[in-house]
Parts: sequence; structure tokens; C-alpha cells
Amino acid sequence: MSRPEIVAMKITNSTSWRRLAFRLYRFAIGLALRSLLAGKFTLGAKLLIASVGYWRFWPNGIILHRLGPQHRDVLDVSSPKILSLFLSQDDFRSVVATDLDDPSLFTRWVRYAELMARQNYRVEFQDAQSLHYPDASFDFVYSISVIEHIPGNGDTEALRQFARVLRPGGIAVIEVPYRRQREEIVMHYDSKGAALASPRFYERHYDRALLDERLKIPELEVTAQWILGERWHIDRWIATNRLPRLIRLAVLPIEPFLAAVNYWIRTDDTQGNPLAAMIIYRKPE
Repeated sequence: MSRPEIVAMKITNSTSWRRLAFRLYRFAIGLALRSLLAGKFTLGAKLLIASVGYWRFWPNGIILHRLGPQHRDVLDVSSPKILSLFLSQDDFRSVVATDLDDPSLFTRWVRYAELMARQNYRVEFQDAQSLHYPDASFDFVYSISVIEHIPGNGDTEALRQFARVLRPGGIAVIEVPYRRQREEIVMHYDSKGAALASPRFYERHYDRALLDERLKIPELEVTAQWILGERWHIDRWIATNRLPRLIRLAVLPIEPFLAAVNYWIRTDDTQGNPLAAMIIYRKPE
């Protein structure tokens, strides 16, 4: 068995990342209630209804499991922001949360940080393909369901940027959509849900070969790789407009629990409905 497979099996069989996923969920609910008590009703309601998404619940726990006290400077590249807020609770850690152009960075997420009185948390607009940070600026970089949306060779270029801004010995974690057969998806809307005049590239779904072709680079060593998927096909309902809006809103608060009982994580995709691949990298010293 290869080293990545050994590491992946070790993490898959551990219960600690599961506890960490629930810990993040409790943090999100606590921050929602804190926002409501502070009179920030819109902020509180949004987080109370949609605390941690179905597709992010276990990946968040795995990232937290891999993060160590030596990782003092952390970069979030366009991932869901509740995780970056959670990380900023540790005073010794500096957290930079980025997005390409989402204004909610400043209208929503930085306001949570202000409510938490976090001085070690900042938000910025950044392009994953051309990060404006000096070489070796961070100990830990993560990007959850982001780089698959970049057209052309943007996913590989983004990964090279992660390697550049990492310090030697630093860790990078990514999650991308995974299927047994690769596919490039075009949509009539962009990644924020805004309608487009004509369909354009939305995201790519990777298979095993495409992961190797596009997401393995000489600058980073793969230390773990595994597949996440479903036992029962829930994703097809909550990832589309099949459900009436009121039912979809009612499902949002229970998505973490749906993920907890329905997701599997392993090194193969021979059974079930594969949805995503997670890869952990280490920059050689």
C-alpha cells in the first residue's frame, strides 16, 4: 500500500475528525445565537438556518484534524468562511480569508469577526491563479470546492500558487468534485447563482486519471488522498432546484446531520455515489 493510502486509511478510521466536524457545527450555532443576542438579526438568522453545508461537513473536520499548532499563518482560498472564523479563535494564529469577488466577505463575514473581536482575522479579494502574497507566507493553505470552477488550466495554476506561498514543510488541502467519469459542466448561471446570457464553463468533475493529470505537481508531495460520497442519493435533490423553495429552506438546518449519517470516506470509489476527492499536500523542506 502506498504512503498516501496508508495516511488516508489512518484518518478514515479515526474518530477525532468526526468530533471536530461537530465542534465546528456547535461553533456556528453559537455564533448565530451570539449575533441574534447582539441585535444582528440578519447575520444570526443566516447562520442559524445555514450553518454548515451538506458537502462541507466532513471536509471541515478533516482539515481541522490535519491542522496543528505549528500552523500559525493560514490562508483560506475562497472556501466557505465559517471554518476560517473558527480557526481565528486561537490568538496565536493569523487567518486570511479570501474570495475572488464575493462582497459578502465584507458585508457579512468580517462582521462576524468584529462581533468576535478578532484582530487576527482579515478578508481580501484574491485570484487563486495569481495570489498577491510573497513566497513562503503561510504554513497552511486550504481551498474547498473552488479550483474546479477555474477554466482552462486554472486549477493547476492555482495549485502552483498554493505551493509558492507555502513555507517549506507547510500543508495544503483541497477538495474538488469527483465522479467515476470526468466531465466539464456548463451552466446558464455563475458560481454565485447569477443568470448568464449564454451558458459557459461552470466546473469540472474529476476522475482518478484527471486528478493525477491536473492536481499533482512537482512542488507538492501528496500525503493523503481519498474519496467522499453518499450511501443514499441526497445530493441530486439538494444541489438542484428539484425541491420547492420552502422545503429546501427547511432542509438547510439539518444538512450537517444528513452528512453525518449519509457520507462515506475511503480510498476507493467502487461502491456508493462518489461526490468529491480530498487531497492533502506537503511542501518539501
